Amino acid sequence: MSTRRFTATTNQSKAAAQRKRELGHIHQGRAALGWSEDDYRYHLHQLTGHSSSADMDAAGRAKVLAHMATLGYKPKSSAFKPFTQAAKIQWLWRKIDEHGGLHDPCHTALMAFVARTTGMQVDSLDWLPVLEASNTIEALKAMLDRAKRAQRRP
Repeated sequence: MSTRRFTATTNQSKAAAQRKRELGHIHQGRAALGWSEDDYRYHLHQLTGHSSSADMDAAGRAKVLAHMATLGYKPKSSAFKPFTQAAKIQWLWRKIDEHGGLHDPCHTALMAFVARTTGMQVDSLDWLPVLEASNTIEALKAMLDRAKRAQRRP
């Protein structure tokens, strides 16, 4: 059985992110193990002397997570990679086409739409500035909503 190690870090923002991640895993573990509020507080107090996970230091959180692991809890993968804005634009474009909202679903038509929406010509969606990409995403969401509504009509 592989054990997951939780390491301390010195960078404040990384430490805050690690704390948040560990607290999330603790709360996921509580739900996965089916602990009641009283069970949860009991385990925390027995292991760390604290009745709230928010009051624990990194060592206390690691101790609780290790205990949960011995009881069979495995944290969900932290490997989630959110969409880039360019990927989200392409995904929305495909979804609109799936709902019948496009006359021409080709990449050239997407780039022409982006140019009309943003007022700027780019060769790649990755080069869109954040604000223009956000505006494009919002416009595509509205188009997707319209395509879904139109598809529902008899």
